[in-house]
Amino acid sequence: MARQSAGRARPSLHRTTHTTRHTRAFPLSMIATACLLASPAYAQTSAGTSTGTDSSAATAATLPAVRILGMREAETATSPVDGYVATRTATGTKTDTPLVDVPQSISVITADQIDAQGAQTVGQALRYTPGVIGEQYGGLNTTIDYYVVRGFPNQFPFVDGLSTQTYFTLLAPAVDPYALERIDVMRGPTSVLYGQNIPGGMINLVTKRPTETPLHEVSFDVGSHGTVGGRFDLSGPLTKDGTVLYRVTGEAGTAGSQVDYQTDKRFFLAPALTWKPSADTSFTLLSHFSYRNSSDPTDDLPAVGTLVPGPNGARIGTNVFDGEPNFNEIRRSEASIGYEFSHRFNEAFTVRQNLRYTHVNLNEDVMGNAGLEDDQQTIDRYAFNARASSDVFSLDNQAQFKFDTGVLSHTALVGVDYVHSIDRWAENDGTVDPLNLYSPVYGSPVQLGGVDYSVEHHLDQVGLYAQDQIRFGKLVATFGVRQDWASTDEYDRLAGATDQDNDAKRFTYRAGLVYQFDSGVAPYVNYATSFQPGLGVTYDGSALKPTTGQSFEVGVKYQPPGQKSFAMVSLYNILQKNVTEADVDHPEGSYVVQTGAQRVKGIEVSGVADLGAGLSLTAAYTYMNGTIASSDQGYAGNQAPNVPHNMASAWLDKTFQRGWWRGFGVGAGVRYIGPQYGDQSNDVKMASVTLVDAAIHYDIERWRFAVNAQNLFDRVYVNCQGTNYCAYGVRRSVIGRATYQW
Repeated sequence: MARQSAGRARPSLHRTTHTTRHTRAFPLSMIATACLLASPAYAQTSAGTSTGTDSSAATAATLPAVRILGMREAETATSPVDGYVATRTATGTKTDTPLVDVPQSISVITADQIDAQGAQTVGQALRYTPGVIGEQYGGLNTTIDYYVVRGFPNQFPFVDGLSTQTYFTLLAPAVDPYALERIDVMRGPTSVLYGQNIPGGMINLVTKRPTETPLHEVSFDVGSHGTVGGRFDLSGPLTKDGTVLYRVTGEAGTAGSQVDYQTDKRFFLAPALTWKPSADTSFTLLSHFSYRNSSDPTDDLPAVGTLVPGPNGARIGTNVFDGEPNFNEIRRSEASIGYEFSHRFNEAFTVRQNLRYTHVNLNEDVMGNAGLEDDQQTIDRYAFNARASSDVFSLDNQAQFKFDTGVLSHTALVGVDYVHSIDRWAENDGTVDPLNLYSPVYGSPVQLGGVDYSVEHHLDQVGLYAQDQIRFGKLVATFGVRQDWASTDEYDRLAGATDQDNDAKRFTYRAGLVYQFDSGVAPYVNYATSFQPGLGVTYDGSALKPTTGQSFEVGVKYQPPGQKSFAMVSLYNILQKNVTEADVDHPEGSYVVQTGAQRVKGIEVSGVADLGAGLSLTAAYTYMNGTIASSDQGYAGNQAPNVPHNMASAWLDKTFQRGWWRGFGVGAGVRYIGPQYGDQSNDVKMASVTLVDAAIHYDIERWRFAVNAQNLFDRVYVNCQGTNYCAYGVRRSVIGRATYQW
């Protein structure tokens, strides 16, 4: 059987690069203080003295007024955000920096937005983000997310700024969005700070951390396809002096699917602990455990019968399962532990160290599509049994310096990071009878052979980087350089030999400027480069060169003073070189050739705002033009796959503040993805699709009731990654949730 670098011939589960709203419950004393401070009887003078009566002043002295006043000022790059609009990020610079100061396109999806839109996966949370396709394979696969950022696929997000890179995509992290405080999407090359990554950008998942303000929440879900679940989020101080904080987040549930014989049982628990012995020192322990027992998603249907009509114009049902009910299980467990340490010696010098170790186990019994037979109704199938695991260790050491040189103010950062991963994969292939997709009959016996493929992959990467953010009046310049040393190899455990050993070193850099006008308008310009180590095996055993990228970007950010809104316009041109492609001249193995190049040009317009009076919105438009610039397989000049020319989205949510409707809210969103190709040969073209989402919610005292509907009008659409790898998109699904906070 021909295997791809993902670990088997069937790419439907192993894609290579081609290949809450949290209504914070405040103590009554805080609410009383807020009302007092807002009343005419209590006015704060510019000197900070009270002009209220003696009784009101005495009352204020007994209540934690300072805490209320400080909550809006306390936003950091990782803290909870009230509403949709974040103002700070650490993803863009590895320092806590205002978004407007970063000379690169960044979007932040807050926990409030994730909750308001009812996102059940990270891919769903990215639906309203410019330049991003969050559900590349239709969204039916709940065990892993696949992203396309500015036309470049990627399955490995960063978590808390640390790499999760492995060789097999099914071993990538599976993070529940309820465990996240925010999702940062940084578009364009990010290698100067993070090492290997696609030139389109990165997804950084920022997990929840302990909070100084007590937070207690439980909720219960019911929904379509037998969805039932519960979750909780508890946080606050453990000690009276507030030096030790805790947070425990968890969720458990089960759900069916629009596809027959599919279930998804899931569980995760994320304890965290922060110790702050002083204002200058902080140590946060972050841990995570998850378990998932799921079915094989049907994402390898043929294009005939899904994307285009089948025999006599028939279509394969959206409920059709192409495997065997008794051989249909994916069990996945993941555990991680790490910490974030920071110590400020003085106003000028701070050191930080971030570390994480992650272990993943995977057991799966699934089937694959081996091709459509001549009757255009029956597929040949193969059975597949696999046992896999991965260990990923990530470490990032940083030293930050703040100083002035004349009229220039500097925030300099130097650091060294390290990533070490080991992946193990053993598979046992077998045979099974064909299946008629229009009249499926199940019960075929599965005949497995012995282990015929067993490999171990190693990745080591060390990066040394330096960055300087220089401010001169209203001008902010950011310069960064990095040197990486990376090595990858594949060890064949059956043969007892190393098939491929690649060593690479690469220098990357970034330079950008932002000018901030008093009006909030901030034009910027940026040039950046990226790299990825060569992954795969060539037929002649030659080493692969690093895949490199370069990007030029200009744009304008707009953050009106005194308002909770942020808008951005970006124009970019990205070129990726040394792209690997399947070696069609040697189909008997998972061999690749490396001659390809891809260019993507585009425009992005986006905005997010909390307009007051309970009104929040987000909107985005993306234009992309992606072409295959060079190809050894004859694809040069074709439109790049997964690059629709146009994408647009908008979401509006309104909560009524007065009268009989007080506490009641409605939300609605629309998403448009234009036509795109699912393969390099441009033989598989997907039509455009417009989808509508909606929500209703009601807040009363400590309760919140919400109902979210995705794909409200039940639009049937298809996503394909080749003629035999198509999946229906998620049809209409509804979930209701009751949340209690105290």
